[in-house]
Order: sequence, then structure tokens, then C-alpha cells
Amino acid sequence: MTRDIDDLILRLSRDVQPVAPGGVQRRLASFAAAGLVMSAALMLLWLGLRPDLGRAVLGTMLWEKGAYTLALAASGVLMTESLARPDGRTPRVAVAIALVAFGSIGFHGLVQMVGAGDAGARHLLLMGASARVCALYVFLISAPMLVLLLAGMRTLAPTRLRLAGFAAGLGAGGVGAFVYSLHCPETAAPFVAIWYSLGVAATAGLGWLTGPIALRWR
Repeated sequence: MTRDIDDLILRLSRDVQPVAPGGVQRRLASFAAAGLVMSAALMLLWLGLRPDLGRAVLGTMLWEKGAYTLALAASGVLMTESLARPDGRTPRVAVAIALVAFGSIGFHGLVQMVGAGDAGARHLLLMGASARVCALYVFLISAPMLVLLLAGMRTLAPTRLRLAGFAAGLGAGGVGAFVYSLHCPETAAPFVAIWYSLGVAATAGLGWLTGPIALRWR
């Protein structure tokens, strides 16, 4: 029995070629790029860019939304790159990026809420004009990116499948939220902290649920 196992290991290891440096990153990057293109195309064809985008780039909130969502995307992509490997772990820097980003937008939102004049103003800061659809739109726009990231991870060797799926969902949700921000006219930090984050969290949750199925070795 032991000899048979040794023979099997010998056959499996024969002619194994070393992985080129950066091979994992390049493979995931190709899938991520395709997912970004698909998510952006979905948003443009479905919703379109906000009509005042030229003026919005002169303000601060569009940049704040962009920084927040891209930080979440970066956190998820860093986790994805690590967890795509058999011995992958969650990088501390990725967790730190996500926490700092959420803490920053949350603190800004709290400052705006405290400075609001009355209950009506606070309600507007929280709900804006699109609270009913914001998280759903982020979730739907993130879907192509999630599918492509999971497909990329399937070509590698993740072993912590739920956590790997969560990481892919976080990265996809951040990208989807960034793409959606180019359509969304909302300018209040509390709105972004709640509804954008909810859309990203829903995408990460879907990744967590589907990871064991989508990433299972066959």
C-alpha cells in the first residue's frame, strides 16, 4: 500500500514545472479586468453616467465615494490573491484597509448627522432620493465581477472556500460600488456609509454562500 502511494506521488510529481513569478496575480488580474469591463458595460447600458458628472468631479464627495469603494475593492482583491493559494491566509493589511475605509466614511457620516439642522435634514442625509434601489443596484452591477473572480479562483487552488468566496465578493462589491458611483448623484456620507456598504456586504455574503459550490475541486 505504501509503495503504491509512493508510486502515485512519483507519477504526479513527474515533469512538474515551476510556477512563474507573479503567475497567480496575472491570472487573477485577467479575470478581474474582464469582470470590470462587464460590470462597467452593464452600468452604462442600463443606467448610464450621471448627467452632471463633469461638475461632480470638481466636488469632494465623488472622490470620497471613489476612494471608499476602491479601498473595499483593494481589500477584497488582496484577500482573493492570498486565498487563491492552498496555504492562503487573510492578509492583515487587507483587513486594515477595509476597516479604515469604513471607519472614515462612517465618521464623516456621523459628523454630517450631528451637524444636520433637524430630523428632516437627517432623514435626507440617510435616505437621499434612491435608498430603495442603491444597494440592489450595487449588488447587481457587482455580479459580473463576482462571477469572473470566482472563475479565476477556480483555475487556482483555494482551500478555504467560504472565506475565498467572501473575499471575491468583497472585491467584486467594491468594484461594483465604484462603477455605480459614476451614475449615482447622492452626495451625503451617511447615505454612502449605509447603502453602498449594504450592497457590498450583500455581494460578499453571496460569495460566502456560493464559495463552497463555485470553488469546490472536481
